[in-house]
Order: sequence, then structure tokens, then C-alpha cells
Amino acid sequence: MTQSTVEVLEELGPEFYRDPYPFYARLRERGPVVRVGLGPTPVWLVVGYTAARAALSDPRLVKDQGRMLRAAAATAGVEHLPVPEEKTFGEQVLTSHLLTMDPPDHTRLRTLVGKAFTMRRIQALRPRIEQVIGELLDAVAGRTELDLLEALAYPLPVAVLGELLGVPAAAQPRFKELCNALNFVGPEEMRQVGEDLAELVLTWVELRRTEPADDLLTELVRAHDLEDRLTLAELASMVFQVMSAGFGPTSHLIGNGVSALVRHPEQLEMVRADRSLVPAAVDEVARYDTTVHIAMPSVAAEPFELGGAPIAENDFVVVSPGAANRDPAYRADPDVFDIRGNTAYHLGFGHGIHHCLGTSLGKIQAEAAFTALLDRYERIELAVPAEELQHKVFPARLLEALPLRVG
Repeated sequence: MTQSTVEVLEELGPEFYRDPYPFYARLRERGPVVRVGLGPTPVWLVVGYTAARAALSDPRLVKDQGRMLRAAAATAGVEHLPVPEEKTFGEQVLTSHLLTMDPPDHTRLRTLVGKAFTMRRIQALRPRIEQVIGELLDAVAGRTELDLLEALAYPLPVAVLGELLGVPAAAQPRFKELCNALNFVGPEEMRQVGEDLAELVLTWVELRRTEPADDLLTELVRAHDLEDRLTLAELASMVFQVMSAGFGPTSHLIGNGVSALVRHPEQLEMVRADRSLVPAAVDEVARYDTTVHIAMPSVAAEPFELGGAPIAENDFVVVSPGAANRDPAYRADPDVFDIRGNTAYHLGFGHGIHHCLGTSLGKIQAEAAFTALLDRYERIELAVPAEELQHKVFPARLLEALPLRVG
């Protein structure tokens, strides 16, 4: 099995995860594509904008799980792969989603789940989004300090996704727990999340067979039962994919966005004075403090050159949208947060066939959240020093809390 023997420049450890930007800047000085250690595996990390955009749309970089397992075994020096145990239904749910697939399966399933994210359906949700935001802020009315994540950024997308999917009312508390778990549990706990989600989805499937509605669950059940276009595991995995795409990225787009605005009060006041700048502010947040800093790995199906780096067959390649969006070759002064700056073609929501499905829905929620906060509060500021804010960075850059003073 062919793999690169290029020397690993450095291992990316805890300091990188706490604040990746200095690492990205240093790595970019060596080139747009550099060899690093990311966990136990050497990978090509793509930190330049042009190379990242090319990699995200290159069909030679694949998600084929069999090839990935063989490449990982070769990297570990294992001659014979152990025979994998048959996956449980929950494990199938966690591994049969779009981010682990190549065409044609990716195309087939994305077409199905894409029906949930049409602009008609998303725009129809806008009044409900604004209503939910109002209810959530009413619930903390009178408080001068609050954690914005707990008060707004987490519960908002859960409520919106519940309506989009058609989650039965009785299941909504458990649905909320599982959405939250997607952000904060490790690999071992995630297996249990998959099992719990699979069990829950099966009950929803039975309900929608007898009580169809105008929601994504009904569309998926029809595709399974009447059109034979997806398996039951794929159906449940589509629910998992919608939860993953619609909850974490949205909640942290809101959290990272408000954090950036209050840490740059002149930008906050600019938006307050001219609400037409709100959409630009959302895009600048996605560029400046990209939620998904590191995309899921791909493996090279054949040797080729990327950004001057010699990618060998079966090498792992990992794109960092967070690094690419801060590349000076993409934008002058990329470390400056400026809502009037260029955000055209930023990679904050990905690119190519794996561009985030929930982009439009997430942006509408963030725009509505920013607007409502500005309407309600004349004063919005951090309740702790900025250096005390804690982030998780791999693979997403997530605030652990956002304490604010408001009034």
C-alpha cells in the first residue's frame, strides 16, 4: 500500500486545540499543505485558502470507509486488518451519513434530505424562529447576567429542528438531550447516542406511517416504504445528519458571533445603527471564527499534487476551513474582525459536495438572534474577561459558555 514517507513537521496537541490561529499562521509559512501529526495519524493539513477550496471539490479525495480503514491500518503498521464485527443498528446510523459517503450514494441521499432545506421551507420557518427567540428571551427577562448559550443559542436550533423534522411533542425532551449530546460527548458515549437515536427514530417512523404530516420524517418514510430509495439505517442516519448539521453549527454560529461582536464594540454599534449589516455580520463571523475548524478527513484514491505537496495514494488529507479563512492570500488583514470586509466565497460553511446542508437555515437563525438581541438590549457586554472564555477546538471551535451582562 502506497503512502507518503514525508517527514511530519510537528504534532498538534493541547496548545493547538486551545488557540489554533498562531499554529495556522506558522504552518502557512511552510506552505499551503503541510505534514502534521493529528492524533495518532500523520495527515496532510490544508491551511491555505486556494488549496483548501481545491481539496474540498477534488474527486480524488474520497470518504470511502474501506479505503480509510486499510490506510489507517497501514499507517499503524498492521499487516492484517481484523475482521470487523457486524455493526449494530445504532452504529450504522452514525456511519451511514453524508459526510462519510462519496457519489453516487452521497448524491442519492443528499437529494432526499435536501428537500428539508429548500428556501421555501426555510423562509416559511422564519416567523416561528422569531417567535421562539422572543419566548426564550422573555424567559430570562429582568436578568442582568445570562449565559447566552444556555438561554438562546442551544434551545433555539433544537426547537427549529424539531419542527423541520416533525419530532412528535412527546419525544421533544429526549430529542433535546440527544442534540446537546452531539456537541459534548466523546467517541465511546457517541455510540450510545447512536443507539438511543436509532430507537427513538424507529418509534417516529411507525407514527408517521399512520399519521403522515408535512415534515421531513414523512418524506423519508415515504422514500423508504413506497419508493425503496433508502434503507432504514439510512433513514435514521439522515435524521442524525440533520441534527448534526442544524444544531451544533447554528448554536455556535450564534455564540461565536455574539462573542465576536461584544469583543469588538465598534462593530456591534455599527450593526446596531444599521440592521441591514446583520447578514454581513453573520458571514464575517463564519469566516473569522469558523465553527468547523477542521473538516472530516479524506483519503487520496491516487497520487497527485496539492498546493505543491506530493500527495501519495492512501494519504490522509484534512482541510482546515478555519485556517483557510484566515489566509492573507484570501483577504488582507485576515485576523481583523470587520463586518464590512470581504467574505465572498469564504469556507465557513464548507465547499463542494459536502457544503453544509443547514447553511441557509443556520444563517436565518443567527440573523434573527442578532436582531432580537439588539432590539431588546441597549447594553450587551461580556460578564468575564475575554481571556477567560474557554473553547473546544477539535474538530469544531465551540465556546463552553458565554456569560453576558445585558440591560
